[in-house]
Amino acid sequence: MNAPAPINDLSHDEIRAWLKRALHGKELLPRLTPDESHYLGILRVDKSAKAPARDSLRDGCHRLVHEFCADGTGETAYLEELLSLAASFKDPVTVEELSSLARRFPQLPNMATDVRLEVLATLVDTPPPRSVEFWAEILARNSIEYAPLALSGVLAVSPARAITMLPSLPNTERMGQLAALKLDLAWDTLPSAQRFQFVRDIKAILQKCGPVFAAPVMEWAETKRSTRVPDFNTSLSNALFAFFGKAINAQAFTPKLCPA
Repeated sequence: MNAPAPINDLSHDEIRAWLKRALHGKELLPRLTPDESHYLGILRVDKSAKAPARDSLRDGCHRLVHEFCADGTGETAYLEELLSLAASFKDPVTVEELSSLARRFPQLPNMATDVRLEVLATLVDTPPPRSVEFWAEILARNSIEYAPLALSGVLAVSPARAITMLPSLPNTERMGQLAALKLDLAWDTLPSAQRFQFVRDIKAILQKCGPVFAAPVMEWAETKRSTRVPDFNTSLSNALFAFFGKAINAQAFTPKLCPA
């Protein structure tokens, strides 16, 4: 691994300039492999830096995202590194700016498709999650390109609403396979008592979907035939909850549902 970049002695503006160079691959960064993404090396530098330098890195990242959001232009490789770093820093203000940019996609015809998808993937993976209405708006703009990420975004906030959007997804085998994968990830995160209803609702709505899309989703649903669980003894359940508290409560739904 290369030696960490010495940024602790740099000024705020110097760190911002260093960050832009590092995202372009023009700074020596601590890497595990030569072909590793630049943002991972920056995160290692951030981990070892002093608090003021770390603050400057985050501010620099936000400012670079702000510049990008002004017109949506930039070198694709650099922007992918920048957005990956922004997702790691989890800045709510950055998320709002990227959301605003996504809504302006129709006014930015020269923006690369790969960059648009990277923006949406960042919004799927970075809290706070976007609303169902936001993802419905994105899906309506381009159901072919944006459908996988829109489904991921809705699954992250409302599995029930995600089921109702299945008929709006493209009638292709690839989309059906992607949907089955995402629904399976969602199924894994549900409390056991909710899984049967989740699968049953999916099966019920598939008759409204295109047949090519529906086939792989139904094939997945059929593998969950035994997902119904017996009713719990309510008194016992209440007693366990009183004793263990939140330790046995349902886990939060994960937004990590982007396509590979």
